[in-house]
Amino acid sequence: MLGDADLPDWAEYYADSGVCLIAHNALWPGVLMVHLGVVPSAWGRTEKPINRLLREIWREHEPDRLIAWVAESNRAVVSLLTRLGWQRDGGFPGVLMYGWRL
Repeated sequence: MLGDADLPDWAEYYADSGVCLIAHNALWPGVLMVHLGVVPSAWGRTEKPINRLLREIWREHEPDRLIAWVAESNRAVVSLLTRLGWQRDGGFPGVLMYGWRL
């Protein structure tokens, strides 16, 4: 388990109901990259907490876009992102990039 001292200073950590998101600046101004973590017991109940966290990130940072990279083979996360309104922006073999806006 990570404590506050273990978190990188270049990212911000958000957590709710077994879901955590880490957000940090991407390589383009106004774009934040988001990383997702879910405890196994929370799968199947992730949409509402992720939505709350995404909106919190959006309100705090007012970015132009949030992005996430996901392995093409990770069908559960691809499906989750689609249900949450993320759009596929592109990618390269084996890795997909998704984007989201409030």
